[in-house]
Amino acid sequence: MAKDSRRSAHVVSRAVAKSHTRLDRAHEVHLWSMSDDDVAATLLEAARLRARVEALELRLAAEAERRHAGERVGATDTAAWWATETHQTRPAAKHRMRLAESLDRHSPTATAFAEGEVSVHHARVITECLDKLPADLDDPTIPLRAEQHLLAEARHRDPKSLRILAKHVLTVVAPEIGEARDAKALKAEERLARETAWLTMSPDGRGSVVGKFKLPELHGAMLKKTLLAFAAPKHQAATQEPGAPEAVERRPSPERMGDAFCELLERLPTASSVPKLGGLNASVVVTMDFASLLGGLAPGVLDDGATISAAQARRLACEAGLIPAVLGTQSELLDLGRTARLFTGAQRRALNLTQPTCTAEGCDWPAHLCHAHHDQPWSTGGATDLANARNLCPRHHARIHDPAYDTTHLQGGKVAFHRRP
Repeated sequence: MAKDSRRSAHVVSRAVAKSHTRLDRAHEVHLWSMSDDDVAATLLEAARLRARVEALELRLAAEAERRHAGERVGATDTAAWWATETHQTRPAAKHRMRLAESLDRHSPTATAFAEGEVSVHHARVITECLDKLPADLDDPTIPLRAEQHLLAEARHRDPKSLRILAKHVLTVVAPEIGEARDAKALKAEERLARETAWLTMSPDGRGSVVGKFKLPELHGAMLKKTLLAFAAPKHQAATQEPGAPEAVERRPSPERMGDAFCELLERLPTASSVPKLGGLNASVVVTMDFASLLGGLAPGVLDDGATISAAQARRLACEAGLIPAVLGTQSELLDLGRTARLFTGAQRRALNLTQPTCTAEGCDWPAHLCHAHHDQPWSTGGATDLANARNLCPRHHARIHDPAYDTTHLQGGKVAFHRRP
């Protein structure tokens, strides 16, 4: 329970205590007795009050940090003590503490925040922008002019649009230097965004793959626009199955966007415009018997070992990005003998089905990342056919050609390497 500070002599402590008392009374009153105008006006005033309370809380946090409040009770720092006492997460408390310290350096924003004219989100955008301004500005009035401009814009903008404006604030308040500096900063930001882009994917064991990614804004916008085209009501209406509900959401839900992403992947081209992977177009191979292709129930097997239903395999058999390898047919020439130096794409796909990993003993490098190696070198008369082919990862492919190693062929088609004495 918070300490009762109604008897404290300090005006801040008394104000906080009285606020608790008055809010207790307000929470006990039913709202049905308020008029429509009172509800609307009081809602807006409550939002302003919340901003003022948050401003006071951050002022107190900055003062507590100056007095090392956390260290006095043995905490790592004041933010850690604050997080523990108020049941915040530590990252959130540290983030708010940084804002509190920044507001100490930018009094106009702190004042507007304390008066409820801007929200905590606006204050964070403004202070982060001001803290990132170059330290070598020739005109010392530029930071103050930038702050005043952003405060004026914050009164009629949401934090998201204010953040976009803040990126170019120098161009507005100091165009003689801002345009060049903003261009340089934008270029650096784009380079960093591309360098730090990442994507993770992992199967969840229930037929789905879970992933996350971080992309530059440009590529995020490109992906979003493409998905929205697939998720648009007009496209959905045109691609619905007969009997499907006619009502389509105008604003795509996460589920609809996920469905649009699946549709996008199914329609990706597999022509030369797509980079090759292990010497092949980046296509998925599904193996199924002839009976399943014609209507049977046996599942198809993907080249990474996963299975899909026969119905889905039949549906996708003619789509880009998925190649049916139908057992029992000879639709592609797989053995070229001496007519070619390099293994063809058809041969590589067949080899990957029989050798799903690197054939070096103990190596599990996947086939689609391996090289196709001639057991008997082509230069000495070895044929470019499947009987003379093996998958080796780049490391073991280099090793099999390294005279410092002996190669031993093992039962089961594997090879082992031993360094020569």
